[in-house]
Amino acid sequence: MKHLIISACAALALTACASGPSAYGPSDGNSTGFQNQKIQNDRFRVSYTGRTEAEARDFALLRAAEITLAEGYTHFKVVGGNISGNGGPAPISSSIGVGGGNFGRRGGSYSNVNVGLGVGDVARAVEGSKVRESIEIILQSSGSQDPNVYDAKDITDNIRPAVFKN
Repeated sequence: MKHLIISACAALALTACASGPSAYGPSDGNSTGFQNQKIQNDRFRVSYTGRTEAEARDFALLRAAEITLAEGYTHFKVVGGNISGNGGPAPISSSIGVGGGNFGRRGGSYSNVNVGLGVGDVARAVEGSKVRESIEIILQSSGSQDPNVYDAKDITDNIRPAVFKN
C-alpha cells in the first residue's frame, strides 16, 4: 500500500510540473508552439500546440495574424481547420489482490499490491495534456461581414501574450 501511495504522489507531482500556460513561440515538433506552411502565395496552414483548446485556438489565430501582417495583408479568412489532443495526463493503473496458498507444509495467505506506470505514461505525465489546433487561412486586403474573416491587427492587439506587448 505504501508503494501505491508513493507512486500516486510521484505521478501527481510530475503532472503538476506540466501545468500552466505554454510559452508562445515556434514548436520543435515535439513540444508546444506554432508551425506554419505556405501553400500558395496567399494561403497558409497554421497550427499551434498548446495545453488547452482555448490556448491552441487563440495562438493559432495569433500566428495567422502575424503571417498576415508580415505578408502585407490586413485580414485573413479561416477556410478550414481541426483540433486534436493527447487526452490529458496519464492514468495510473493499480490493483490489489489478496489470496491464499500452500507453501510446502505451511498454509498461509498473502497479499499483493501492484502499481503499473509505463514509460509512455511517465513521459505523458511530465509533458501534460496537449491540444493541437490547425487552421488553413487565405490572406485578404480588406475585411468583410463573413464571421470567418479576422482583422490581423485586432487579433495581435487582443491575443498577443502580455510579455510580448509594448
